[in-house]
Amino acid sequence: MEEKKHRIAYAYYSETWKYKKSIQNILEEQSVVVVPEEFSDEMKGNIFCPLCATPLTRSPSLTAVSTNSITAHFKHGSKTTYPESLSCGWRSQSAQGLRYDTEEEARRAIENKDLAIVSGWMPVPPTAKNDVDDQGEYDKTAIEDKNGELSKVPISRHKGENFELPSIITTVMALCRDFPNNLKKGFFFPNAKLPMLLSDQLYSINTIRTELPTKETLFFGKIVSYGRLTYRNVITLSAEGIGEVKIYTEPSFDERKKIDSSSLNRYLLFSAEMYWESQNSIAACKVLKWGACSLLPEKYNRFLPGLG
Repeated sequence: MEEKKHRIAYAYYSETWKYKKSIQNILEEQSVVVVPEEFSDEMKGNIFCPLCATPLTRSPSLTAVSTNSITAHFKHGSKTTYPESLSCGWRSQSAQGLRYDTEEEARRAIENKDLAIVSGWMPVPPTAKNDVDDQGEYDKTAIEDKNGELSKVPISRHKGENFELPSIITTVMALCRDFPNNLKKGFFFPNAKLPMLLSDQLYSINTIRTELPTKETLFFGKIVSYGRLTYRNVITLSAEGIGEVKIYTEPSFDERKKIDSSSLNRYLLFSAEMYWESQNSIAACKVLKWGACSLLPEKYNRFLPGLG
């Protein structure tokens, strides 16, 4: 699987907020969220990193012609000019795990919604009610458990020390709710070594080549076909490197989530361990837990192309 090439999911555009002159915690409320494809010349000099609030530029620029098919992306400025960006979670070339000095510090991060612990994916729906509203988004009460169980997680800076922290999120649907903000927050997923930003743990199936990930991974892909088998449904996603990926799902869960033949060209987020079928020619997985997959609300589609 290919590594991520670009790590800044989106930028804040503001004509009123000024670097070094304005307060950082008001940047978001004074800004408009833009992805690289939405960048225009009038935004130059007024786009900022959502994490460190330093100025960003788009590469390639609108006037530059890319000769090697570089995907448009945002990048930080000079480390000397903007030293605050040195510790930015979206600055480094490779993803860095999040660690905490004390359990109290980690709990504060959870209370501030900067960190979420996922001990596992919910196997069955928590209630009998319909979870999806008219806009295709999930009811908050069905995707979060405020009294979630405690989990021992190895996120201390001190080697060998675990913290006992509450696991609130148990569904991929929760990641899809307020998706842009979740991208810049830390999540600790099942079987992970460290919590990391969601943007660093979400992979396009287009990154899959001849080698499959050796552990459960959070993927996204676009649905190109939907079919019903005797005991399972099968969702097919297009994948640039290997042609397609097949996902076998529980029919009753698909029905409740409104995943069906009308979902073609929608993005699906799912957590799974891949395997090869049909003599190693087709990548496939079984996603049979209620909490392990979700359609992304269409209003968030624009945030995915840069997150390969």
